[in-house]
Order: sequence, then structure tokens, then C-alpha cells
Amino acid sequence: MEAAAKDTPLANPRRERYCQERVAGKTQRQAMLAAWPDRTRWKPETVDNKACKLEAEDEVKARLAALKRIAAEKATTTRAEVLAGMSETFNAGISRIRSAGGDKPLDYTAVNAVTQLGKTLLDALPEEQPEERGEFTRDFALLIGRDFFRPHMLIARGLQTEFWCKGGRGSLKSSWASIELVNHIETHPGEHAAAVMKRKNSLRDAVYAQVVWAIHEMGLDDEYEMPVSTLKIRKKSTGQLIFFAGCDDPHKSKGLKPPFGFIGFLWFEESDQFKGMAEIRTVRQSAARGGARTIVVYTYNPPRTRDNWANKEADRRRDAGEEVFDSCYLDAPPEWLGAQFIADAEELKETDPQAYAHEYLGEPVGYGGQIFDRVEFREVTDEEIATFERLHAGQDFGWFPDPWAFTLSEWQPGQHRVITFAELGGNKVLPNKAAELIKSALTWSDGKGPDGRDRPPAYHRLRVLSDDASPDQIQAQRDEGVRAESAGKGGLRDMSYRFLQSVTWVIDPGRCPNLAREVREAEFEMDEATGEYSGDYPDGNDHWIDATRYAFMDVVTRRGAYKHAGRE
Repeated sequence: MEAAAKDTPLANPRRERYCQERVAGKTQRQAMLAAWPDRTRWKPETVDNKACKLEAEDEVKARLAALKRIAAEKATTTRAEVLAGMSETFNAGISRIRSAGGDKPLDYTAVNAVTQLGKTLLDALPEEQPEERGEFTRDFALLIGRDFFRPHMLIARGLQTEFWCKGGRGSLKSSWASIELVNHIETHPGEHAAAVMKRKNSLRDAVYAQVVWAIHEMGLDDEYEMPVSTLKIRKKSTGQLIFFAGCDDPHKSKGLKPPFGFIGFLWFEESDQFKGMAEIRTVRQSAARGGARTIVVYTYNPPRTRDNWANKEADRRRDAGEEVFDSCYLDAPPEWLGAQFIADAEELKETDPQAYAHEYLGEPVGYGGQIFDRVEFREVTDEEIATFERLHAGQDFGWFPDPWAFTLSEWQPGQHRVITFAELGGNKVLPNKAAELIKSALTWSDGKGPDGRDRPPAYHRLRVLSDDASPDQIQAQRDEGVRAESAGKGGLRDMSYRFLQSVTWVIDPGRCPNLAREVREAEFEMDEATGEYSGDYPDGNDHWIDATRYAFMDVVTRRGAYKHAGRE
């Protein structure tokens, strides 16, 4: 039954065909084209990239391993078969002696020949191996980017315990931190580790997924228990723990209490999201207590404004003679990032050099506490609106004193530009009334017909991405004919804010007075004690901003898909 289970074909016949072709000796490209003949029109590098991603999936990886084992079993005589054959020969000989009553001597010549053959085979065949699993990779040059060879050496030689690491997208800082965290667990059996972020709802898809990736890349999957439900990873043989903590309240970090020893490795991911070093120190003091030596790693994408506390902290450290580790996707092996990532970066470099410098090179490009420093307030004409083709609608639910808010925008990816040209809103607006207003806003004429006359106005049933917190209002609007859908905003507040910061945002203040007011007034929160801007976006007086964020959540999630694929 166990063998049969291992030989279960994949449910997807194309994937099964791919695996069969690979085990038969075909290259990735040949196997991909055999399973998907229609892809012969694709560029060879696109086929190769697709094949690499396919083989990285757990289901395909397991099937390939099973097929290789099956092929090996069919091609090789096992030790058990040799021993069984020898035993049968001896048993047959003994039976012959007994059946003959001792009159017929055993044919020792034949028995000796089989015995010698069996010994020869036993010496020649390799020892049977347990089921395949990746081996613990000790060559870190195969796992980390070259920007991190030096900090890895400093950790390995015990020369430094604190590492301030900043860089843009795809700079490999997070993958390096996760590799070092797992390596610390492997090399310090009496210690534990913790990965900390500002917001708890970001942990599962960020640092937890990153550490699971690191464990897999190092070939240690069988050594760890990784239940997603508990957000706590345990090394089976030693009982060491890897904690994952969100610090919406930094004093909650007191819960990072290991069953023995102490936390010897502490990783702060997206460090800029904390309010400042004072808040981080509170977490450090709680998490690293009881240990003589704790390695602390800070990783983050530099905030847009130079006046953010994290950017100032990097300058302070440099001025004090401390090393700040900068990294960039340009120093990463291209195959680690993928062709699509490189293409997206190059496209943004051409269309919006400032956004490219911030997002990909990790350079602060703004000043002061103003959140949106790339906004154009101008009239959007009816003639311009008539040319729009990529409309995005969003709404934020409210009653009183918070209002219901709706915006309608155009997305121009080639220019990296958002144009917001319509808004609705008000207090105590019932769902059916809101639906009526939305349908009115989405009703217009589609130009002239074949006879040269204006077509009659028609309702355009666009998606209206909406605040997840009110599913009842979403359903009520759907009942009225509005295509309201959940925006899927969970854990993406910062990312969606950064998206609107990165684009050229055109707002018509005449058509959108409430949005224009909110955007003009939006500033980062300031720490009154230090006078420095934090990385926190304000919560309040942002209803039409939220409506616009929700409208573009599908664009945000596509652009952010790179982040948790492993190499970040």
C-alpha cells in the first residue's frame, strides 16, 4: 500500500506528463514543451522560467522524487532480494537432505557458488538509503547574496552582534536574515530565535513564510515542526523554538519566553514601521533578557522621506563609525529574482526614475513629513475622462462621525500615474442610497453611435473594491445591482499607502474636494519626544484616501507578489 501511495499520479495530467518526461531524461524545457505543446510559441527563457517555478512547487517536487525512487527500485537488485535468494538456496538444500533421509549429500558446489555470488553482490551494492531529503547546505555562497558575505562572516567569527541592513525590492536582505536565523538555531542548540514585526497581522505571510523558506533551502524540512496555526516553529531534536511576534503593543513582547536558555537571535523585519529606536529597545529588553550575547538584525526598505527616523538612524550610525549594510537587486543573481521582476524594474526605471530609485534602489527621495509628495492638483476635463480605459472604483464604509466615501480613478501604468476625478460621500448614508449614488456615478454615454448621434447613457457595472470590515453593506449593495467586492485589504495598509506614494497622483480638487483636503493634510506621525517622523501612516481623516487605496488593491497585490516568494 505504501508503494502504491508513492506511485499515485498527479491529478493534473499535464503536470504528471511533465514529471514523467523529466524522469525519462528530458531537460526542463523539453519536458515543459512535451506537456504543454502550445507553449512552443513562447520565448525559450519564458519556458525555462515557467519550468523552474513548476519544479519549485512542493507537489511537483515530491512527485519527481517518488518517480526517481521507483525507477531506481526497478533498475537495481536490492540487498533484501540477495539475502532472500541466499536463504531460499540454503533452505532448499536442507529440504533435500531431510527428504532424502540423509542418503543424498547436499550439493555443496552449488551452494558455495550461490553464496560467493551473494557476497559479491552485497559488497558491490550500495547501502540502502532512507527517503530523499535535501541535505543541510553549508556553502552559504549558494544561499545568500554577495552583499551579505561580509555580515555573514562577521557573525560566523563572532566579531559583531548588531546589523543594520537596508535596501530596496529584491535586495535579498530578508532571505539573508532568515538563513542566518535558522543557522543560529542549528549551531547554538541551547538558544532560541525570534522574528519581530510591528503589526501582528503581517507575520504569517512575511517573516513566518520567509523562515519556512530558509529551512527548506537548507534541506532541514524533516528537522522542524512548522504548524502555521501557532506561528511558532520547533526543532524536533532539541526543543528549540523560533518565535514570531507582532508588536502593535511593544510591551506584549514579554510573551517571548523560551522554555529553556534564551533568545540568541533577534530579527526586526520592516524596522522602519516601529515608532523609533525607543520602541525597538523595549522589545529588545524583553526578548533578549537572560542571555550574555544576542545577535540583533534590522532589515527594512528605506522610507520615502529623508526625515523618517529610520533614515536618520542609518545616518547616525554611519557618523558614529558603525557599518550600515546597503543592498540592491542589481547585485542579486538575476535567476533568483526571475525575469518578470527584472522586467518590472526596468520598465519603472524608464517610466518613473524617481519611483524606481526609491522602490528598487532603496533611496529616500522626499523631504519632511508630507506623505504624498508626488501629487498634481489640477482640473481633469471631460475630454480627458472620455479617453479613460482602466477605471478603478473603491469605497470606505462609515456612518457617523466617519462618513461613507467613494472615489473613481483611472490607472495609467505606462506613465505610472493615477488620476482621481470623481468622489461621493456623506454621513448616515444607507446602503441602498449609496448603491443608487454609485450607479449614477457609473452611468455615462459611450460616445457616438454609427449614425453620429450620442449613445444614450448606460450603467457600467464596474467592480467597486470595498472595505472588508462591512460584508453586510457589501451584500446590501450587491442586492441593489452594484458590483461591490471585498478589497482584501488585510495586512496591506502600508503596502497600499506606499503604492499611492510611488505614483504620480493627479487629483481634480473641483471634482474631489474631500480627497484633495485629506491628501494635502496627510503627514506621518511625529514622535513628540524626539521630533522625528515615524513610519506610521495616520489613522483618521483619511476616508477618501482609504477608498482610493481599496480601489487599487488588486494592482497593489500584483506589484507586491514578489515579496514573499523567498528571495527578498
